[in-house]
Amino acid sequence: MIENKPNDLQKLLAPVWRGDTVYEESFFALMPRGVTEDDALEIPLLYHADEILSVTTATRTETLTAGKDYCLSDGKLLIPAGSSVYRMKWEEYQIIGEGEDKFPFLCEGGGKIFFGEGDTMHSREYLVTYRHSDAWEGFVPAKTEGTLPRTKALLAEGKPVTFCWFGDSITTGANSSATIGAAPFIPMFPRLVTMALEDHFGAEITYINHAVGGTVSRWGCEKLPEFFADTKPDIMFIAFGMNDASGRVPAEDFIANIRTMVEQTRALQPDCEFLLCSTTLPNPMAPTFCYNHTAHEPLLAALCEELGDCAALIPMTTVHQALMEKKRFYDMTGNNINHPCDFLARVYAQTILAQLI
Repeated sequence: MIENKPNDLQKLLAPVWRGDTVYEESFFALMPRGVTEDDALEIPLLYHADEILSVTTATRTETLTAGKDYCLSDGKLLIPAGSSVYRMKWEEYQIIGEGEDKFPFLCEGGGKIFFGEGDTMHSREYLVTYRHSDAWEGFVPAKTEGTLPRTKALLAEGKPVTFCWFGDSITTGANSSATIGAAPFIPMFPRLVTMALEDHFGAEITYINHAVGGTVSRWGCEKLPEFFADTKPDIMFIAFGMNDASGRVPAEDFIANIRTMVEQTRALQPDCEFLLCSTTLPNPMAPTFCYNHTAHEPLLAALCEELGDCAALIPMTTVHQALMEKKRFYDMTGNNINHPCDFLARVYAQTILAQLI
């Protein structure tokens, strides 16, 4: 049983591609080149907003005032001059010259890019809840019918399920507010998924997460038999790829390693089923991180098809691409390089649950 369940769990996990209300969509008020503090700053949203219900800091500790701090104009969220919303100047985001040595990563176009772990981004981000009447036109994660029959049967019958998680820093919950100890303490997405499944099915779920930050799929092959030696997983979530691609690991080596982890898991539990997750994308303005991240998802899809009904794809690469057709990368990141903020982590959970409920 997972503890510290948020009292707004259903709202947090309502899929952003459904319904007429988006709950706590994140944004970061960066002023593009040429925009000054005397200008209104337009914040792109996933939908054409009909009514803004609230705007708060990402910590939920401050509620902003309509008209003074923000306004709605032709479906868009605007931050007017004089707003209490923290705006970052472009020169603070792309650091050229003085101050470059404080940041480790190169920026597209020169200099260094703003970066920080912990609550560096979280303390500067905001959440907007709004109603809309237009429908989602992007990619919609859908249940792959006929897959994961054993897991779904166990859940439907309310029987115990051992749900295992393995991957890199994203699956450790890196930069989720609960992980960094910041309000509003939203749990990492593996825990959100577990809470939702326990609520929906009334099943007792044993949660085991051996993800480790900074790792690649080769490391996963080396460590999985050791980490899960005394475990009999019913379902295994495997999510590597961010660091593989950034480290220029060939895509064929990556998928060979994922296949090895599947085989290693089956040696522990022949009936285990699998969720194979493609990675979200790194900041496109951080060139040293960007490589062949999009090459992984088709290979994972082919492996799922080969494995048959015991495996399902969690297509987070495509989901993230769909979100970025509407929003900027920096609106949804926890460190401005490669970790999700609470909002994008919630979309991870929503996409996983689309395969299970």
